Amino acid sequence: MSTSETPPGATESAEPAADEPTGPSGPPEPSELVGALLAGRFTPTRLVVDGANAAVFDAEDEQAGRAVTLKLIRSSLAASPSFRRRFDETMRSVAALTHANIAAVYDWGVTPVGETSTAYVVIEQLTGGSLRDMFDRGRQLSPSQALAVGLDACRALDYAHRRGLVHGELTPSKLVFGDDRRLRIIDFGLSNLLGELAWAEPESVPTHVAWYASPEQGTSQEIDGKTDVYALCLSLHEAVTGTLPFRHDSTVASLAARVGKLMPVSADLGPLAAVFEYAGRPSAEERASAAEFGKGLVAAAAKLPRPEPLLILSTGLFDTPAEQMRSPEDPTGGVVRPGDDGSAADRVPEAPTIVEAEPDLDIPTVAPGDDLVILPLDSGIGGSPGDAVPAPAAAATGDVLTDAPSNAIDETTNALPDAAVAPATQVMPVAAPPPKRRRRGFPWKILLSILVVAALAVLGVLAMRLFETPVYTVPDVVEMPEAEARNLIATNGWIVTTERERSDQVPVVGQVVRTAPQAGVDLAEGEPFLIVVSEGPTLRELPDSTARSVGEAQTRLVERGLRVELVEVFDEDIPSGIVISWSVPGDPTLTTSSFVEPLTPVELVVSQGPEPRVVPDVRNVPVGEARSTVEALRLVFSEAEQVFSDDVELGRVVSQSVEPGTEIARDSEVTVVVSKGPDLVTFPDLAGAANFEEAAQILIQAGFEPRLVFGDTLGELRSFTIEGRQPDVGETFRRGTEVDVEAL
Repeated sequence: MSTSETPPGATESAEPAADEPTGPSGPPEPSELVGALLAGRFTPTRLVVDGANAAVFDAEDEQAGRAVTLKLIRSSLAASPSFRRRFDETMRSVAALTHANIAAVYDWGVTPVGETSTAYVVIEQLTGGSLRDMFDRGRQLSPSQALAVGLDACRALDYAHRRGLVHGELTPSKLVFGDDRRLRIIDFGLSNLLGELAWAEPESVPTHVAWYASPEQGTSQEIDGKTDVYALCLSLHEAVTGTLPFRHDSTVASLAARVGKLMPVSADLGPLAAVFEYAGRPSAEERASAAEFGKGLVAAAAKLPRPEPLLILSTGLFDTPAEQMRSPEDPTGGVVRPGDDGSAADRVPEAPTIVEAEPDLDIPTVAPGDDLVILPLDSGIGGSPGDAVPAPAAAATGDVLTDAPSNAIDETTNALPDAAVAPATQVMPVAAPPPKRRRRGFPWKILLSILVVAALAVLGVLAMRLFETPVYTVPDVVEMPEAEARNLIATNGWIVTTERERSDQVPVVGQVVRTAPQAGVDLAEGEPFLIVVSEGPTLRELPDSTARSVGEAQTRLVERGLRVELVEVFDEDIPSGIVISWSVPGDPTLTTSSFVEPLTPVELVVSQGPEPRVVPDVRNVPVGEARSTVEALRLVFSEAEQVFSDDVELGRVVSQSVEPGTEIARDSEVTVVVSKGPDLVTFPDLAGAANFEEAAQILIQAGFEPRLVFGDTLGELRSFTIEGRQPDVGETFRRGTEVDVEAL
């Protein structure tokens, strides 16, 4: 349970059993723990934060003799044996992380606190403040500074994500700096563990945490490392612009505002705009990973100036209290001088400057108030050795310049006592200069000396020019072929080295991308000179386009400077407009994340949906056979109301709704009309009919058409025939059959 050789205090022995109560009384207040000894080795010295889930202390590690940060979990959270088990597993994983940008975990475990016990974790103490501390003081980062911070964070996140650890609650408060201005991410594993209960019901999450949450957290989806990327992108956006996208006064509103919404990235961010857009996409599948985010920042760095050092909030010896700060933007603090309150007692008079003269040198005349000169021992200049000698003008006016006795030599040690440098109250006389003797005759020696000096000066200048190292100005050779550039500088005597790289600015192979030093700089012969030569444009990474809409896939490829070739095919399962597969013609081995030259063609195989169906002719076909034929083509078969047909047998298709040979989409409906056969009627009994009129009425009701061929309508029936013969009662005929009737 502990990362140290010795278990963390009474961690193991003090932990209660699973069914053991934690004690009759509640735990002590965090402020009461300052000065107490926890886990047998850690002494809290100051309560930093008293949070909802944990209390944070500055503490001393008595065993290791160093300052640390101690986090004490609320006993109500740590009481569960399952929590303690998961806490131990999580801390073991986090402690195994060894990365310069992740806060080191020194120790963890369970310790008695009053009459209860709870979990704790000890990490390295970071005194440079957090990104949130900078925000709270009104500070913003330049794009270059934000890029540097983001790059360190991406390195840490990528390292942790590749080891299966997700932070889950990355906010500016978790981005902390040491006195070395190096970023560390804190609370890896711990934030995720403590936040699980709150995220089970997102509306209960603290609002300041929801501000930096990802869209998938707001919809209770499973999270991965791209959740941390989204949070980091929000933090960096706020660091540069001073505004936080999707921020609202409530948790619910803040979480809902980002679901399905693109992050509003301003063009004012310059080279960071495109990088933030990729890292801030609402869909985790389309969002950059930590490694991709970091690569984007590296690419943008070439377009930004070198960052200034971060103005961290240090807690060092010379830091200024917050109340003395001139303004939040001023890291140097206020200036407190003696006597600022106006009292004369606090003012310190300015002491005269004391300098030491070299022996055997003339002391120049000085005015009152000028610097005093302390003569070295045996200087040979009037007065006793060690006396403070004022300027002659001071002596003439009687100004009091010093306060020391005239004789400042310690007779026993022959050294200057402390009083030797103190001002004296007595003005020392200055010996008058001896009278100068006039020289007669022409000053041949002086003239000769002047000529010699002049000759030596001329010779020196000539020698300097003769032996001076030649200096040449670096010419502008950018976009010039390498051979031509080398010829241009061949006579300059520089030590030329060549490096090669890909560049979109100079995409032509063999042309010069840049030089170091750059054009216009003076460079001496024999100095190193670097030529960077283009190997062609920057390679483009192939994205995975499968299962994306053709529009989205085209956009992703065109953004990378690649050409798109479309091949449309019918597919029974993939909807129309969706990419079935993709490939690079001529090199089928290239896959997702491979790198290719710009303008490389990428072939997208796009679905047109199911192939159209040609409608079959099912007329006069038995209905069962017709159904099988139509449904085999994955068309919908339906039957309309059956009809009588004199031409189509019973149970066969009389007609269909779509003409045979017509092309229709799969799953379209084809409706058929099925025959009930001919419409037959039964011949009636006419024995009761007295005349033609009565017989005709009976025949019409039965479905026949009576026709009087001989006689009178009121005459008695003599005969009735159908097609020349007399029908039998009950015999069937087609409806509308004519019956010839004779009546006399």
